[in-house]
Amino acid sequence: MTGFGRASVEAGERRLRVEIRSVNHRGLDLKIRGAEADAYCGAEIGRAVRTVVERGALTVLVRDESSDASSGVDQARVRATYTVLEQLRQEMGIEEPVGLRTVAAFMTVGTGSTLEGEALWEALRPAVESALAELVATRKQEGRALAADIGAHRTALVDLAGRLRAATAPLAEKFGRRLTEKLDALRGQAGFEPGRIAQEAALMADRLDVSEELVRLDTHLAHAGELIGASGAVGRKFDFVIQEIGRELNTIASKSQDAGVAALVIDAKAELERMREQAQNVE
Repeated sequence: MTGFGRASVEAGERRLRVEIRSVNHRGLDLKIRGAEADAYCGAEIGRAVRTVVERGALTVLVRDESSDASSGVDQARVRATYTVLEQLRQEMGIEEPVGLRTVAAFMTVGTGSTLEGEALWEALRPAVESALAELVATRKQEGRALAADIGAHRTALVDLAGRLRAATAPLAEKFGRRLTEKLDALRGQAGFEPGRIAQEAALMADRLDVSEELVRLDTHLAHAGELIGASGAVGRKFDFVIQEIGRELNTIASKSQDAGVAALVIDAKAELERMREQAQNVE
């Protein structure tokens, strides 16, 4: 599911911004970017994300927002830092001149960039939690739209399941009539065994019976309806239910050996594939 969340927090003299973006993915693919997040902080961010997100390709960006506020170098601050360092150099009798590299290093120290590990995480935690809350809200909004679309495909499948039930009901009788017609032409010929023919007819009628598959198909469709209205992460359950619906449809088509039933199964599998594509976006 797609979503976006953003929040900022004050950390010393800096303002750190956390942005979390999510796009569709079958599993959870998490990337944390930004020079501000160290290994400890990255692990805590990952733990926080996993408590609220189970599927999606997520990118967490941590950046120093205070540096974005200025379009160039703070010249006054550079001069002030240089003046202080030059005075210290003269007082301490250091021959090496004060260069821009030295000035930049002391300016960085002064910004409070020494935050790291647990201290950095505690500073970032409120921003991460706020960004995650916004991300979840946007994903829920998309989830409502997905639920409506998946529900429409399920409704179409329920209708097709009813038509399959009606189409498969007379298959055994239809097969019996065809068999009787063919047997009438063979009666009286050498090797004709009415008992054996009756046995084969009974076996074929049993093979054509798809009542159990239709019952399971109805059960899976009912389960899909429950998942549409359920809260929490249901994406992986949807994957399983859709797989089982497809299995029952394949079995019905294989056992029926009827062109009309095969056409209905093709329509049902087309609807199921549309449902599958949307279900892969569900948390």
